[in-house]
Amino acid sequence: MNNRIALSGRSGSGKTVIAEYLVEKHGFKSCSSGVACRDLCRRLFGTESKTILNQVTDALKAIDSKVWLNAALCSVDDDRPLVFDSMRFSTDYDFFREREFTTWRIEAPLTIRLERMRKRGQSVTAEDDEHRAETELDAFVFDRVIDNSDEGFDLLHFKIEEALTVIR
Repeated sequence: MNNRIALSGRSGSGKTVIAEYLVEKHGFKSCSSGVACRDLCRRLFGTESKTILNQVTDALKAIDSKVWLNAALCSVDDDRPLVFDSMRFSTDYDFFREREFTTWRIEAPLTIRLERMRKRGQSVTAEDDEHRAETELDAFVFDRVIDNSDEGFDLLHFKIEEALTVIR
């Protein structure tokens, strides 16, 4: 089985929920570039607003296009299955494809995603959803596309298990 999965999708689509399920039910280690960015923004600006996150992302990627990948993967143990839950840019996509990760695209309607982000206390605008961190991979080809509309966890878990059977 390919034990490396990279998840892509717009904010609020459910990438982290899927990664958490893979950790809990299948022993994956989860890593995310979003954790480092959110931590930095909380420390420096006292917020996790999407606007600030996007500005910090752009500023640091201008210095090093793989800065967030490097931050997330610096302590990865190659012996455990790995799920990366924040593939957002073409450089990320190329990086994971070159390393033979299976790629999954997670999708959900904008209204559902905005509500999920608001529930977790994240300030977000419709304009934030058009930032390149949200849109850059929209037209890319993925090994699997999972629809994560609000249909309940049982159905989402079924879709994850189904996706796993294809890569085993």
